[in-house]
Amino acid sequence: MCSGLRHAAPSTLKGRVGPKPEFLEHVAHRRAALRAQLAAFVPRTAAITLEIGSGHGHFLAHYAAEFPQSLCVGVDMISDRIRRSKRKAERAKLANCHFIQAEARELIDSLPAGVTFNELWVLFPDPWPKKRHHKNRLLQSSFFELIARRAGEGARLYFRTDHDEYFRAVAALIPGLQTWRIDPAAQWPLEPVTVFQARAPSHHSLVAIRTSHPARPAKTTAPVPSPPAAPKSSA
Repeated sequence: MCSGLRHAAPSTLKGRVGPKPEFLEHVAHRRAALRAQLAAFVPRTAAITLEIGSGHGHFLAHYAAEFPQSLCVGVDMISDRIRRSKRKAERAKLANCHFIQAEARELIDSLPAGVTFNELWVLFPDPWPKKRHHKNRLLQSSFFELIARRAGEGARLYFRTDHDEYFRAVAALIPGLQTWRIDPAAQWPLEPVTVFQARAPSHHSLVAIRTSHPARPAKTTAPVPSPPAAPKSSA
């Protein structure tokens, strides 16, 4: 999965550092286009299953076939992966399975206000192994708070990685959050072996459960710039 952000560099204007006006306009247009795409297949009120970093669609297409009552959405930033994923869903006639090219945070912000999460899947995300790049990892406290605002009590996040240190960091992070807890007894509803998982010599998994604690409110702002994402295959 690729979870890095693709954004222009900030500008300095009268001593203040911030995004250029044309960048903010570009972000506004991109989000408007994203909302229009989502409106084509996501009702204004719905509970969805979201896979972040859906790769070539192997897992989510399998999931959608096994659980036809679930509205499944996969997001990835690489256009070729999205094309391949859509072909899988079309060939299998999966009317409940959709893929969209976007950055995960922007997609979540662009969903209709009435959309919530039943399940979220994050399988083998980019671990950003160098310490100076850890700030680019997807699973951080700010991200857990972001998804908590759309996840009702009991919603689940399934996380799997073959990177030992990343797994330990996430496992240590969650107990400090009020909005999520780890459930060591939780069962995975589906266990297909994806391409990336088949290549991994070993992996670690956990399930986080949404608690009843209210999520912190947060303003949606233009994303800040970050380095290009390191190349990484997806599940």
